[in-house]
Amino acid sequence: MNFYKSSDIEDFLTSLEKDSYPMKPCSKDDILKLVELSPTRTLPKTYLDFMNKAGNGIEFLVGTDYSMKYIFDLKEWAIELLEENNSIKILTDNQFIFMMNQGYMFWFFNLNDGYNPAVYCYDESVELDDFNKVSDTLSDFLISLYH
Repeated sequence: MNFYKSSDIEDFLTSLEKDSYPMKPCSKDDILKLVELSPTRTLPKTYLDFMNKAGNGIEFLVGTDYSMKYIFDLKEWAIELLEENNSIKILTDNQFIFMMNQGYMFWFFNLNDGYNPAVYCYDESVELDDFNKVSDTLSDFLISLYH
């Protein structure tokens, strides 16, 4: 099976592990803290699987803020970015910011969108009326960043 085409993030990361690809997992305490970030809704299984294996760093995401070091600040930074750009877009409690790049773009998923949610993006250099849907699934989005 070619895991790079798989929609299962766990299989993809396991295949990277077998190749000794550099990644640092979250601890059990880290995962508990993540779950507490969303007390009223369950975080998607795909996201938790990813963070469980690579939540404290993975080589292909160097320079991208997504790890436990940053996760607690991402939503605040995203709101600030929207305000700085006088954007009419608004983030709700249903939207979970899971990644930011260089302070000018961020990615999120909707917490009520199932175990493998679609991914949306805000990029300050692109003017759109709404957030841009960049992937139908979180697993496909994360795997695409590897290529």
